[in-house]
Amino acid sequence: CFSLKPEFLAELERTLALLAFTDQSCSPVASLLLPSQRQKTASELNAAILSSQGQRTIPKLPRSIALLLWAENASSPPESFPKMDLETGSLSDLH
Repeated sequence: CFSLKPEFLAELERTLALLAFTDQSCSPVASLLLPSQRQKTASELNAAILSSQGQRTIPKLPRSIALLLWAENASSPPESFPKMDLETGSLSDLH
């Protein structure tokens, strides 16, 4: 058996309220179905899973990109480090 934590009860009630509507988009809690809310929920769930396994909760890719951008800015001289175009993922040539 499990015990329900009171701090999660309000969110659980809001989520279960979606089941009361045939068309969830007409629900007063329809905002839970928005892509931004789904992304937020997925991120929180992934962080909780990683944390429970003793791993870092920050995804490696954004952390790696932040480190790369820091290295680009900290390199001396600036031309000694290839620059990355974050839209295409391509690196500039060193001359």
